[in-house]
Amino acid sequence: MSDLKEVSIGSTKIIALKDGELNLPKEVLLNLNDEIQKNLEDETNKDLTLSNINAFLIQQDGKNLLIDAGCRDLFGPTCGFILDELKKVNVQPNEVTDIFFTHLHPDHVGGAISKDGIPVFPNAAVKVLSKEIDFWNSDDFDDVDVNGKDFANLAKSVLKSYGEKVVSLGPDAEIIKNVHVVSLPGHTPGHAGFRVDDGSNTFMHLGDILHTPNLQLSDPNISLVFDVDTDQGLKTRKRLFDMVCNEKILCTGGHMLTPKFGYIEKSGLGYKFDG
Repeated sequence: MSDLKEVSIGSTKIIALKDGELNLPKEVLLNLNDEIQKNLEDETNKDLTLSNINAFLIQQDGKNLLIDAGCRDLFGPTCGFILDELKKVNVQPNEVTDIFFTHLHPDHVGGAISKDGIPVFPNAAVKVLSKEIDFWNSDDFDDVDVNGKDFANLAKSVLKSYGEKVVSLGPDAEIIKNVHVVSLPGHTPGHAGFRVDDGSNTFMHLGDILHTPNLQLSDPNISLVFDVDTDQGLKTRKRLFDMVCNEKILCTGGHMLTPKFGYIEKSGLGYKFDG
């Protein structure tokens, strides 16, 4: 029996695929208050920086739409299990019909190509926001660890690998039937999630507006160095938290822990996630 979690929105099935997990170093965290700083010094609080790397499979009318592709071997032995996850639902790489990249960071696109730059999903149309493609295709990157030349070179390699199969999308585009882009600027210029609407049923993927749920839900002011535009990313996070909370929208995210699907609710000055 598969251990994968799934939800259905009308005729659209959404399956969570856990590519891996890791504890982020506290040095990547920004806007920490004194109490959290102190808690992070205590090694027994490692769960505070726990992050999952999630992909999702959307199945609908013969379509296998993969949302992100994990990180392959780029982040060590605890990550890179996207193909194992797909096997659990009897989907082979050549049966993936579409890929939507929420953005082109390594933990979302690394698993789409082999070490030799060969497409892992050879029959898939690859869909990305045009603003994201333009950003990473520029040559204006420094030789730094985060959002630098290495990140850009991997993004370019993935786009080049899929060639004519790459489809440039606008900020409100339909990815497949009933599945629409939700623009979430800040983390990267073309960062996005998606929304599924079927009748009165709605589901939303919040992209990477949070990386460490155990910290950022209770204090949304906490940001990470991975954001290209930290201020815009913070505004987007707060806006989306309020929206899914007020509208009671079932949701998930690229780094959500267990449970994978649930509702964000107000809790004190912050929020909590209930499955």
